[in-house]
Order: sequence, then C-alpha cells, then structure tokens
Amino acid sequence: MSTRSQPDGKAAPERTESPWWVAVRAIGALVVLLVAFYTLPDQVHSTSEAVRTVVFALCVGAFAALIVLLIARGQRGGFPARAEGLLLTVVASIVFFATVYDRLAQQSDQFAGLVTRTDALYFTLVTTATVGYGDITATGQASRIAVMVQIVFNLVFLGAGVSVALDRIKQHRRAAAKPED
Repeated sequence: MSTRSQPDGKAAPERTESPWWVAVRAIGALVVLLVAFYTLPDQVHSTSEAVRTVVFALCVGAFAALIVLLIARGQRGGFPARAEGLLLTVVASIVFFATVYDRLAQQSDQFAGLVTRTDALYFTLVTTATVGYGDITATGQASRIAVMVQIVFNLVFLGAGVSVALDRIKQHRRAAAKPED
C-alpha cells in the first residue's frame, strides 16, 4: 500500500478501491451505454449534414483527448481506476461508432448489409477487432470516411491505450512480486 503526506508531514496510507467495486462499476456503465444505444431515438433527418459532421469530429476528438488524458495520468489514481477509465473509453467509443454507422445506414447507399442497431454494433466490433468478415460493407463515401476515421482512431488511440495499460499491468505485477526491503 502506498502512502501520501498529510499537512503535518506524517504519511497516511492511501485508500485504494476494491478491484471488485471497479469491475461492478465498469459493468454497470457498459449496461447503461448499451441500453442507451438500443433505446434512444434515432431521428437524424432533422439535423443538417454539416452539423452531424462537426459533432462527429468533436466526439472523436473528445474520445482521443480522454484516452491521452488517461494515459498521461501516470501514477495518479489507483491501478484499477486507470484500467476502468481506459475500458470505459473503449466501450464508449465502440457505442459511439456503432451509433454513427446506424445513423449513416438510414441514408440510402451508405452500407450494404447494415439494417439494425445490432448490425451496427456488430460491424463496429468487427472493425475494432480488425476481423473484417465482409458481410457488411461501407458503400457510400460518408460511411467509408467514418470507417477510415475509426480505423485510424483504433490504431492510434486505442492501440496506445492498450499498450500503456499492459505496460502498467506488468509494472504492477513486478512491484507486487518484488520483496520489500
């Protein structure tokens, strides 16, 4: 257990959250995101394409900034909290891209094979995992651009986040296995 200094100069033990509580919170957030994804209205025809494009760019930028922030947090926050933040960011970005694909599929000629929200979530997971079965394809220019943005986002930001998270897991395990002097 690490320590922090108090105003009187004495070291007080830091409180760390239980990994079980962090897991319960992460699963709860996942459920909330998926319920929102499946139940929120999907009326996009009343919003201009320019507004949708700006909102898309802002959301991708916000997810990227959040991942960079979580990576930069370094040793602040307990290990489970950092892992939870990265996990929630990954899940939220997957739901975000699935929502974008679902909305694009409502326009004609943007996707072949993408009909339902589950199709959109499936396509997003397949793209994130770089599997690419080919049963759903981006056929329109807007959908192809969105897929390209997701691929770059996955490679740069999710890849960096996962890499840093794995390095920190290794450091955490080494520190736990090292006998204290």
